[in-house]
Amino acid sequence: MTDTTEITLWDLPTRLFHWGLVGTIAVCWVSGELLDDAMTLHIWAGYCALALLLFRVMWGFFGSETARFSQFVTSPPQVAAYVRTLLQRKPGTHAGHNPLGGWSVLVLLALSLTVTVSGLFSNDEVSTWGPLAHRITPDLSDRLSDMHGIAFNVLAGVIALHVLAVLFYRLYKRDNLILPMITGRKPVSAAVPRPALASNGRALLLFTVAAAAVALLPLLAG
Repeated sequence: MTDTTEITLWDLPTRLFHWGLVGTIAVCWVSGELLDDAMTLHIWAGYCALALLLFRVMWGFFGSETARFSQFVTSPPQVAAYVRTLLQRKPGTHAGHNPLGGWSVLVLLALSLTVTVSGLFSNDEVSTWGPLAHRITPDLSDRLSDMHGIAFNVLAGVIALHVLAVLFYRLYKRDNLILPMITGRKPVSAAVPRPALASNGRALLLFTVAAAAVALLPLLAG
């Protein structure tokens, strides 16, 4: 039987980003699709989501080892080799994102950025315009509005696949991916090296930069 040890897999900033983005996307959906006269809330939730996403991009270069793109973005042959092991009924051996999961993170980030950035230039064809919509032509704003809606629908589909994948790992492969994203810790093989963690202070600095960049957007709209 392989010896196991519990390590800190996901740092606090990564976990706060993950659940913060879940919350802001949920608020964007509810305010945009289910509530009437909630576009102000929709826009502010979009601002929060954009700040989180900008932070995550920077954290992907300057954050903890398991959060860095260089750690989990692998080559297509490595992804293909991993896919061939998917039906093995046992937890994976990767500390952090597996090769397939790493690419799904990039897809989710790209789609989320597409939704939030296009939303800055969108309009609802009634009375609400994105903060930067008046900086472009009405025709281009309409096109970006269409992109905003399409990208969100694709994002919703990818999120649904993500949830199904998490359930597949939990129920079939006996690999709990949810609890480590809450606690940060996960049992792994004792042979797996502990990942290097970046400081929370660095994360706070990077998030401050991201939030400041987003805070300038209303000024540009003025």
